[in-house]
Amino acid sequence: MPASSQPVVVIAGLSHSYGSGATRRQVLFDLDLTILPGEVVFLMGPSGCGKTTVLTLVGGLRSVQQGSVRIAGRELLGADEAGLIANRRNCGFIFQSHNLHRSLTALENVRMGLEAQGRGLPADADERCRRILAVVGLEDHATKRQDQLSGGQRQRVAIARALVSEPTLVLADEPTAALDRQTGHDVVALMRRVARERGATVLMVTHDNRVFDLADRILEMEDGRIVGSRQGDSPVPHAGAGHRLEYTT
Repeated sequence: MPASSQPVVVIAGLSHSYGSGATRRQVLFDLDLTILPGEVVFLMGPSGCGKTTVLTLVGGLRSVQQGSVRIAGRELLGADEAGLIANRRNCGFIFQSHNLHRSLTALENVRMGLEAQGRGLPADADERCRRILAVVGLEDHATKRQDQLSGGQRQRVAIARALVSEPTLVLADEPTAALDRQTGHDVVALMRRVARERGATVLMVTHDNRVFDLADRILEMEDGRIVGSRQGDSPVPHAGAGHRLEYTT
């Protein structure tokens, strides 16, 4: 199999529980999932079904208890803290709340995506941040702070911050929840386009059927299990790892 077609995410027999003893509650049951390079996969289902738990395990924000989770070939079962940190540095995170620092400008918030890599800032850090802000349409907002930006603009800054380090995998948790219909659709379309231009794979948790046309594949979860899978309505074929596709906005 060519290297570019190796799966980015391979989950096998994944189970997870919270608590212990009498309060122990199992939230994931024997999940299997494979995601290919460049795919945009939506994970949907009712509140409490385990969607966000999957996202946090894939991102190395929690330790894997049972089963196998391999991200870009890295096994997370049994990984120590250093291994989990290395995995997190290979992921870009976008959350329901944009989590921007109020005291920082848009450019400074994006630069945090490079600082989080733990390798020191590259000499062209600010230029890279300005380029990614231009890609998300905020080249004229680099010096603005959070309170000077709209909700959609704040999420676009969060997208730029997640993608500035060119991660292999982008993980998004309900990024449209606080946005109106058109803004939410525009934000996810932008996230998909920019991620694909950089050869990244996207796994997004959502219950927002307004953006289902942007997915390659939609997985449905219920009570800790994946109970359905269908092709999304996205008209654009996914790219292999390392491919850069250009789209018009």
